[in-house]
Amino acid sequence: MLAAVPLMAIAFLAMLIAGILWYVEREAQERQRASLLTDALWVEQTLRSQIGVHEDALSRIALDSGRWARDDEALLVSARQVIASTPEIASISWLLDNGGIHLAIPSVGDRPSLDVRNELLRRSLTGSMRPVYGEWRVVRGDRTVIDMAAPVADGTGPAVMVVATIAIDTLLARHVPWWITEKYDVRLVDDTGRILASKSRSTRGEKRIAHAISFDPALPGALLQIAPHTQPGVNTNLLLIGAILALALLAIVSLVLAHRHVRKRLDAETALRAETAFRRAMEDSLTVGMRARDLDGRIIYVNSAFCRMLGVEAETLVGRTPPMPYWDPNDLDRTRAIHDRVLAGDAPPEGFELKFRRADGKLFDVLIYEAPLIDAAGRHAGWMASVLDITDRKRAEEMAKAQEDSLQRTARLVTMGEMASTLAHELNQPLAAIASYGAGCLNLVRAPKPDTARLTEALEKLGGQAQRAGQIIRRVHDFVRKSEPKIAPNPVAPMLAECIAFAETETRKAGVSVELDMPDNLPEVQADPILIQQVLINLIRNGAEAMNQTPRAQRRLTIGVRETDGGIAIAVEDRGSGIPAHIHGRLFEPFVSSKPDGMGMGLNICRTIVEFHKGRLHVMPRPGGGTIFTVLLPVANRLAMAS
Repeated sequence: MLAAVPLMAIAFLAMLIAGILWYVEREAQERQRASLLTDALWVEQTLRSQIGVHEDALSRIALDSGRWARDDEALLVSARQVIASTPEIASISWLLDNGGIHLAIPSVGDRPSLDVRNELLRRSLTGSMRPVYGEWRVVRGDRTVIDMAAPVADGTGPAVMVVATIAIDTLLARHVPWWITEKYDVRLVDDTGRILASKSRSTRGEKRIAHAISFDPALPGALLQIAPHTQPGVNTNLLLIGAILALALLAIVSLVLAHRHVRKRLDAETALRAETAFRRAMEDSLTVGMRARDLDGRIIYVNSAFCRMLGVEAETLVGRTPPMPYWDPNDLDRTRAIHDRVLAGDAPPEGFELKFRRADGKLFDVLIYEAPLIDAAGRHAGWMASVLDITDRKRAEEMAKAQEDSLQRTARLVTMGEMASTLAHELNQPLAAIASYGAGCLNLVRAPKPDTARLTEALEKLGGQAQRAGQIIRRVHDFVRKSEPKIAPNPVAPMLAECIAFAETETRKAGVSVELDMPDNLPEVQADPILIQQVLINLIRNGAEAMNQTPRAQRRLTIGVRETDGGIAIAVEDRGSGIPAHIHGRLFEPFVSSKPDGMGMGLNICRTIVEFHKGRLHVMPRPGGGTIFTVLLPVANRLAMAS
């Protein structure tokens, strides 16, 4: 019942407005009819008064024509003055008694034809001195004119009649005022309804209210018709009432649709609240901190994970501008620089690391990924950051790094342990030589006449053997000791020479000949020599061991060095039995080895060392049998340019 009250009120209001409009329309019609009659009579009197002025002017010209019968120039001057003051007079002509034209101004214009002139002469024979009118005529397509003729008072001159041609449209244009045409259409029509001349501010259609007045004798058979531009009537009333009913119906339909829309909106709001609660629950369950900033860097949103990360409430963060309270006070400049870079649209796609400070003052490491924040209209409204607490991960990485360093050092010690007997044999030779040269020197010194030249030669050889032993010991010490990596530009040739010399005793013992294929003038590589030597010695030893079953004459280990687009490639190529297919793809994994007694850590450590140098280590079968291990190291100047 209550829902029907607005509908009943709308229907009653529509009926009331329709009745009021009908009454007002009737009153307006009556007032308009009275005003139309008054204005029509005024326009008629104005036009007839002006035509009377034209009659007087033509009569004066006719009178002057009798007085100045022989002064044509004076007549033309008088006529020009009349045409200049009354532009609706298109031309003035002086007729002879046979209908010919004695004078005319302008010389070429809308002058009456011979038949019209003869008819005017006939009408003027009535003896009256007042002007007479001819039939209206159309000239130049659609222009209506009327000829007015007056007899010359004194017949002593050649002209017997003066004819003035009046343009009806110009007459209406000049003498119907603008305020009339703002309200009405003014027309001169013939008895068939054909429009002879009109003046209006707009094109008029059919009018139901109009007033017509005969315009005879000036225009025989013509009517002066005046009609308002807009006028109320039955159709208007019906249109208004129909519009009111349509609006009422529209209002009723709108109410029904609005009621349905409100119900749908309430359902949508309920669903939105449920969706918002669901998404809020999802956000609260996240361990990744979310932070949104506008284009000025002001925080506009943080999730609960971000607040828990910092130990603060969301209200204390939302609305804050840089510098933020959670920034590391000891690293403000770098943090601000990264912040400005992100706002400038240059956020690193791989993310960046910073230190944040909790409310209790403790610092922790975070990894931040920034992405553009796009609003519902598709405009860039700010930046959304995903913040991950990586403190535990970095601690684990540091522990893994320390364990890796320890493992590498252990691997070097294991390598040295395996080579201890060979090194002992290698050191015995220079030590035995030193002892021998020392004994020889003593014998030379004790001789009655010491041979200085032989003594000098023996001492030099003794010193050379001592240096050789020292180099062996120093090389072992450098290889085994634990030190921080020292990556710097280093030439390739010395590193390879030391590796070959270090493994020479073992390769010689295994009957393996080492061939070095290396061009001159190679660029330097960016590397730590000790770590790279550890990799190469491991590969040389593996290659030598892989050829245990190879015929002795074919045991050749080739070390090829070449420059590539990616840097310097060092290939260690053996002619052994190759790598079993079932472990080829897992060769660099920890604890995977092709040796029966191998630990499976050597190649894994080698790959870790090479990748630490931003290089690559890969393996492939050698055509004809064997294996090729290739170490690719970056060139020093290229790496500097890339960084």
